[in-house]
Amino acid sequence: MKLKHVWSVLCKESTINQDDNVISLYGVLEELNITLTPIKGSGADSPEKVGIPINYEIVSMWIKNNKKEIVKAEIEYTLVSPTGKELLKTIQNAEIPETSKRFRSRMKISGIQVEKEGEYNFRVRIKELGSDIFKTVCELPLEIKIQFSKQQDVNLEDKHFVKP
Repeated sequence: MKLKHVWSVLCKESTINQDDNVISLYGVLEELNITLTPIKGSGADSPEKVGIPINYEIVSMWIKNNKKEIVKAEIEYTLVSPTGKELLKTIQNAEIPETSKRFRSRMKISGIQVEKEGEYNFRVRIKELGSDIFKTVCELPLEIKIQFSKQQDVNLEDKHFVKP
């Protein structure tokens, strides 16, 4: 491989300083605690899937083996549930110029689908130009814990309430 994976981190946010090109990672994610409130009369005490409104990023560092060539690749990010089901898959194209030895990729994602409590994994894979297969370079675990609070009474006929 022409491109070597150095590290990847799952975090809430990253910033790159324009003066010195240093990247800062904020809110590294290892675990999410979610509280769900079932609605009486909705028949959905435990929904099959829940969308969690959270913004997060997968930040990775890569190094080229040969600085004097351009390297093109596709980076694939996949979210895998505790049952092994792929809940999200997205691909990012990367091109590292011949003048650069290092490359950072940042995949910004909005929202996460949760099926049940357990360990979810973000799989990072790469396929270089000329290759037919993606190679897994790392998996980032995210533990999801779900708590249920007391049911709420809601009028399902209320025009301001959207039925699930």
